[in-house]
Amino acid sequence: MPKRRKGANLSRRTTNSTVMRDIRARRSGEQIQQNNTDVRASMAQLRESLSEEARDERNQQRQLERRETRRFIVNRRRGIDQQRQQLLRAFTSDSFLRLAFQYEPDVEYYAHSKVVIGSLDKECPHCHALKFKNEPVGMCCSSGKVQLTEI
Repeated sequence: MPKRRKGANLSRRTTNSTVMRDIRARRSGEQIQQNNTDVRASMAQLRESLSEEARDERNQQRQLERRETRRFIVNRRRGIDQQRQQLLRAFTSDSFLRLAFQYEPDVEYYAHSKVVIGSLDKECPHCHALKFKNEPVGMCCSSGKVQLTEI
């Protein structure tokens, strides 16, 4: 058996995570409260050890990171919205001519107001297949020339 690669297990069920989950599950309420108190005390010490300038600098850095993240998300959403609007503007009745030869699977053609498929409410007189409203006559069975056996 080959040696297991480092980082090969990308799921959360690593050995270390399983052990930690079991340890946390076995703790009592008192142990949890004591752990929380210890964490609070260590955080208070850490805050006291930092100078006012260092704290302000760290807060400004975090604020800049949040702004950059917001800008990135907003610009991404704007880009997606612009692409969607361009696609909707490009769909005119003329643009549907020979569109099947330039089909793109990520475009939602069915969402356009000019695309109306309808329901299967017409029946072929030859093979009794259900058809769409504007589907040509004889498309299913070549006007009775092709006959399939019953299933």
